Amino acid sequence: MVSTLPPEVVIKLQEKLGKEEAIEFIKALDETIKELSLQRKLELKEELAKELVTKADLREEFAKLRQEIARLDSQIAELRGEIAELRGEIGDLRGEIGGVKGQIAEVNARLSKLETYIKVLIALFLIAIALYSLVFFELVKLLFKP
Repeated sequence: MVSTLPPEVVIKLQEKLGKEEAIEFIKALDETIKELSLQRKLELKEELAKELVTKADLREEFAKLRQEIARLDSQIAELRGEIAELRGEIGDLRGEIGGVKGQIAEVNARLSKLETYIKVLIALFLIAIALYSLVFFELVKLLFKP
């Protein structure tokens, strides 16, 4: 007999109930405690089983995760394709920008030439006006008089 009671309690029970009755009481008490303990263990095991994840649950979750990963992989592949297309378009735009810059340089060169021509024309126009002006003519005469 494995007693769950301290020795002092066993001695007190023997004094009050007698040795034989105390032993029977302690045995009955031990048996009841064992049964209650076993019952409680079973209840705890049942509760834990409800709380714990089963292999089937894990497999189901892993299957869902694999599907989600596959979906994300396909989205990433699509995005990579779109990025490649955008890079191509950016390259095309850079080429077009380079062409436009070349055209702008040509226009600037032409404007510079036109500016020079306009200055020459203005100078010639001023000279022509001066040559046909009587005052200018008289000034030139005075300058070249000996």
